[in-house]
Amino acid sequence: MADIDNPLLKALPPETDYLSYLTILEYNLTLEQLPTLHRILQDTTLTANIGWDLVHLLLPLLPASQQCLHDVAHLGNPREVVLKATELLEGLGGEEEADDQEETEDIEEAGELKGPGASANEAHEDRAEDGKNVASDVTTSGASSQPPSRAVQFIALLDMLSILHPRIKTKHPSRFLTTSLQAVLPAYSQVAKSTEATEAVLGFIKALSGTKRPKLPPRKSSAMIPMQATPLSAPDPEGQDEPLGVDEEGLQSRLLQSFLSYVAEAYMNSTALDEDVPGLAWSSRYQEKLHPEKIIPQRRTYGSLFAEEEHLHERDTITGHILSLARDLKLGAEELLSTITKADELDLEEEQELPSSASDVPLSKTGSIYILATMAASSTLFNAPSSLPSVSLVPDFAGILASSLGDSATGSTGAESEPLIDAVLFLGFLIINTQSMIPANGDTDHVFNNVLQRLSLLSANMPSPVLRYHAHLLTSTILHLNPSENSRLAFIKDTLEHCPFENLKASAIGWLKDEILAAEKAEQSQKAPGADDSIFATSATLTTVAPFIFPNPDNLMESQSMTDSYATFQAHRPFYLAVLNLLYLLLSSATLPSRLQMAEIAKESELPRFLDSLLQASKRFQSSISDNELEYGDEQGRNEGILGMELIEMTVEQAQHALSRVGMMDLEA
Repeated sequence: MADIDNPLLKALPPETDYLSYLTILEYNLTLEQLPTLHRILQDTTLTANIGWDLVHLLLPLLPASQQCLHDVAHLGNPREVVLKATELLEGLGGEEEADDQEETEDIEEAGELKGPGASANEAHEDRAEDGKNVASDVTTSGASSQPPSRAVQFIALLDMLSILHPRIKTKHPSRFLTTSLQAVLPAYSQVAKSTEATEAVLGFIKALSGTKRPKLPPRKSSAMIPMQATPLSAPDPEGQDEPLGVDEEGLQSRLLQSFLSYVAEAYMNSTALDEDVPGLAWSSRYQEKLHPEKIIPQRRTYGSLFAEEEHLHERDTITGHILSLARDLKLGAEELLSTITKADELDLEEEQELPSSASDVPLSKTGSIYILATMAASSTLFNAPSSLPSVSLVPDFAGILASSLGDSATGSTGAESEPLIDAVLFLGFLIINTQSMIPANGDTDHVFNNVLQRLSLLSANMPSPVLRYHAHLLTSTILHLNPSENSRLAFIKDTLEHCPFENLKASAIGWLKDEILAAEKAEQSQKAPGADDSIFATSATLTTVAPFIFPNPDNLMESQSMTDSYATFQAHRPFYLAVLNLLYLLLSSATLPSRLQMAEIAKESELPRFLDSLLQASKRFQSSISDNELEYGDEQGRNEGILGMELIEMTVEQAQHALSRVGMMDLEA
């Protein structure tokens, strides 16, 4: 198109007024016109007057319009353009449902086009391939083959903000910054899975904080085009040569600290549970470092996964950048810990009055946990210099648990994101590894028990088997660290008596077994003269818990149908097996039956009837399964059901014979 016939050039002010020219631009702006618009925007006066209203026109033309957006950011009125970019970011932050529905429809449509055998993965691959061809399509046609993704728009707007904010010259620049950050955060939460978007956010923070670190390494992306040399920015036409307001520098620094903590939260929560790798898998990697002897041969370790798998190694890289920015912003471990453990404050994401001082700006509790865990991981897993404060199990870790996990009520703990639970468990392991004993203090018993309750419920409710195991291991370790034997026994009894989860009650049997064996080992070693016997080496322990570990299960077969009775029995099976294994272990010892006075306990408790009832119930269920009274989906299910009942039967008979050998049970009777 010849310049003389180009409507963008013919209508240039003063030929038309600015408002009319914007209308002409709206109807005539195409991809082919972008080079012309770039030349036009070099007119500083023109761009200062119309730049703010071009942003929404240029955004759909990305990535080809990137250069024009930079022109607007460098030469437009920074106050007006900041407000426009913020408005568009707010729109990006509120489109989740529509975008999700649109993506689902696109995937279904792609599947229909490929035929009934096409998979969702193939449709995703088609969309990814289409994305790779956007850059070539937009240069050869009048319209893009598909609109730019939300992540591409987000990165472009963020790039503009990093140019615009330093240009604003005002007494209170924090007011513009606050508004922008409140718009950026919800928009970023929608694209946090995009590595490019995360790198853009971290680069944005670095640019506004004035740090001199090298830029993040560039990534290949078809969504962006090479940029020309950075142009000089025009001065703020409304700027005034006046000093910053009181505490303005401190307020801006605090705003960036807060923003970084919320970015850390959004990024970490976006890391998917990939092949049972929760977040950064800090707990698993720390255990591998502490106990290399427990690593299963020929099995890939979590350390090797993060070293060899690019998408996992990328997580380490990004959290490393977050940690570097936290240090540049002077966000220390003491402040992070204080934020986590103190009462809730205002949320940066909620609409509120603009802060007037740094103390008005809160950090994200969850983001603070992530950054604190990253600091800990950098020193323990990567041998970086440690900057962690001395953190205690009580009250510090108790405060971390209270802030991160749901209420200790059974229905909420364990519903949190896997990366958060992994970070919390990692901090717990780190604390107990450096704190071998907990000071005895009656005033903190309730706090200590609350820690155990939360962790034990987590071990029962957590869907991830890896995190469930770590929660169980941490619970067991912390329980055994309590110097008060009475407190340990009370917690075990309380779990056996009141816990509704059979797998957790089975864990309590394991705790009891460990305590009894540890006490037996101590008794056999050289004991100080006059030292009292451990409560776990006396009959008091089994006497206390006998009503809860040797219940009478007669009612299983009395008032319920066979199907309901079997379902109830199966639900209790982990607990029954744990009790039977404990009983057999104790009876097989040369000293424990007499030391624990198990003969007296057998007479006074329901132990004989408990064993007999279990035996009869397992035989009855086994017969019902064989006779097809209990329905199973297939032959394999039937066989597994029969084997499960045979295991109960065999274990009960072993326990009965052990009781008979020590004279506690008459098998003939």
